[in-house]
Amino acid sequence: MNLAMDWTSMQSVFILLTAIVIARLPLCPPRFHPTQLLNLLFSAIADKVNNAQRSHQQQYIAGNLALITMLGFILIIAAVIQFIVIESILFELVLLLCLLQWEKINLPEVDLGNLEKQTIISQIQPRSLRDLDQLSLLGLHKASIENLCLRNSYQWFAVIFWYTSVGIWAAIIYRVIQLMAHNWNSKLTINRHFGRPAASLLNLSAAPVHIILGCTLRSLQRATSPLANLKKQANQWHHFSSGFLLSSFAYSLAIQLGGPRKYQGSMHRFSQLGHTQPAQRDDINRAQQKLTLALCVWLCFISAIYLLIAIK
Repeated sequence: MNLAMDWTSMQSVFILLTAIVIARLPLCPPRFHPTQLLNLLFSAIADKVNNAQRSHQQQYIAGNLALITMLGFILIIAAVIQFIVIESILFELVLLLCLLQWEKINLPEVDLGNLEKQTIISQIQPRSLRDLDQLSLLGLHKASIENLCLRNSYQWFAVIFWYTSVGIWAAIIYRVIQLMAHNWNSKLTINRHFGRPAASLLNLSAAPVHIILGCTLRSLQRATSPLANLKKQANQWHHFSSGFLLSSFAYSLAIQLGGPRKYQGSMHRFSQLGHTQPAQRDDINRAQQKLTLALCVWLCFISAIYLLIAIK
């Protein structure tokens, strides 16, 4: 064993920890995050090639071609950046900073009623397709917690998972697919077939992350919920992995999540998850604290694994 080999084993951990510390600092407003450029690009591509006059099969084929083309284009850009940035450490650090995006909700110091509703809506509406205006304040609290959980799983924990498991290129591929699935969301009628390829790949690549994060959140409960309850509720959700994650989070906070929601004026029925206690204002802050604690657990576990590898 030599020092060079030790450094090689621990290099990914140091890069990851550095990127996480920098990414959590309030240095860049969300609207200026680097992924906004990709959002604009993918939205423009959808406007150009997603023709509602085509058949469903043609829209599906167009979605596949757009996904492959855009993914190849982004990977070529990343390869050019890697060629320009000679140091692999700097390359991975910069890319991770572009991929990681932590979601949070800032609440007023005091309960301001309708003004608080507008504060919450203004923060989660840009990243949610749900019709929020008609929700009660309790409904917005629940929607906020669900949004925090799923968004941070997609944009933070999944990036960490694929980076530490496979490497920076896997993290890049995953995040590009996630952004395409977000911008071509198949819940929207116009994207129902065009966005299906990206949505299918995202569900597949995010499933292990949702389940591992759900198990992490379950372990942070004061009283561990029966696994049979989590599995039963997850099976009633439209995707098992996201249902398992939200159910675990609801039990961890001892609140209720899920239920019916409205998209583009159309009501969609979803099962109830967790307990029967409605989400309150303070639960939003507790949710953010619990996700941060789960992040610390992940980082400790990852660091321990890499340290054991380096020692061998």
